Amino acid sequence: MRNDRTEMHSLLQSIEGIVWEMDAETGRFTFINNQIGQILGVTPEKLLGHRGFWSACVHPADNHILEEYQGLLSGRWNKRSFQYRMINAEGEIVWVKDNVSVIYNGVKPSMIQGIMIDITLTERLLEMERLDGHILRLSSDINVPLSDVLLTYLKGLESIFPQALSCIHHVKNGHLVNSLSPSLPSAYLDTMNGRPIGENEGSCGTAAALRRQVIVGDILTDKKWTKYRDSALQHNLHACWSNPVIDSNGNVIATVSMYYRAPRLPGEEELKVMERATALLQIILENRQKNDIINEANLLMLQSQELAHFGNWRWDIQLDIVSWSPALYTIYGLNSKEFKATFAGYQERLHPDDRARVYHFISNVLNTGQDAEFEERIIRPDGEVRYLRSWAKLKSDASGQPLEMIGACLDVTEKVGHIRAIEQQSQRLAEIAWVQSHVIRSPLANILGLIDIIKDPAVEDSEKNQMLDYLLASARQLDAHIRRICKEVES
Repeated sequence: MRNDRTEMHSLLQSIEGIVWEMDAETGRFTFINNQIGQILGVTPEKLLGHRGFWSACVHPADNHILEEYQGLLSGRWNKRSFQYRMINAEGEIVWVKDNVSVIYNGVKPSMIQGIMIDITLTERLLEMERLDGHILRLSSDINVPLSDVLLTYLKGLESIFPQALSCIHHVKNGHLVNSLSPSLPSAYLDTMNGRPIGENEGSCGTAAALRRQVIVGDILTDKKWTKYRDSALQHNLHACWSNPVIDSNGNVIATVSMYYRAPRLPGEEELKVMERATALLQIILENRQKNDIINEANLLMLQSQELAHFGNWRWDIQLDIVSWSPALYTIYGLNSKEFKATFAGYQERLHPDDRARVYHFISNVLNTGQDAEFEERIIRPDGEVRYLRSWAKLKSDASGQPLEMIGACLDVTEKVGHIRAIEQQSQRLAEIAWVQSHVIRSPLANILGLIDIIKDPAVEDSEKNQMLDYLLASARQLDAHIRRICKEVES
């Protein structure tokens, strides 16, 4: 059997993997087993009869591997192991590992032999892991728009599955909106954008409505595509598989789909990839939704702080780092780019008469852990004095060690100004009342004196005397009221 080449080749047909043999001088294949059909979808005769067919199957990004094979033909190496991508007959990427040996005839290489193993599944899993990691890092940067994150992910999926045309539809108020795809025609996306979800509303609309995966292998014959069949076929779209993206609250927030330009059903690997993509998109979309809610809340808080002249601060005691809210910089009349918030810098902005008192309050919070509420004055760079009502609170770890101090300041300058204006007005009114009371008492004293003079006890005119007594009593009563008012004003 060892000397019978035919029997040897027959045995090689049973090996899992592509077994091949090439003439080192001519560079032509002399043998390839039938496993090439399982891996690349072509017959052995295809390669045996065409010298350039093999190199044409190598993925364009891996063309450098052809030069390394030339190194074997030149006798540079005796054994090598190569790993690269090829494009099979259906246009899909196939990862292979080729273990190659050189057979010598004297000093010259006469034959090159190899066994090529399909490692596509392993490599795709690694590529998916790398892609997922990259997308999660990209998504964590809130400065990167969500649309950029999603398009990057879809492009990554299409690089792993070149025949697929990926797409994401957001779902809002029962409609498909904000459609994204790196490869589908924009005209087609426009026809799907704004469409309602529901049964027989295409693969994506149906998946969103039924909350389950929808696989359409042939758009031409599937009733779910009756409304949109003409548009899909016009753009040479013949298959569409779609998964709903459901958030942790049970709401369908998007769909992810794969289109193909020929009728096709997914394999087991493709189904797993779609499940993985759906799970990742749930994480990305939910996190971005939560970030949006947080950002909106922060924006409202900042706007409220500006309107209420209310700012807050945080002091990392262990690292001695102080951070101020934008509203606090506004209260202090400072620019965050020019002024670095520190405890020492804060003390410098305090009114000189308040520094010792405020330092005592802050130290007491740090030493006792008791919250503090106090009033303070600050001096802005332009010399304006502002009045603040402030609060401070200490946060400690489980062992009681101080971690940070947080606080807030309310600018009450306008309130203080109003109170002072009212006090000044009250003082002026009191002064006016005092003057007026003395002005009234002067003629009243004259009246009292005249009544005493007019009244003559010797004259027996009872009616006249009675009237004078009444007038005198009323004048004295009025005088008593005026004296009391004067005392109240003076006090």
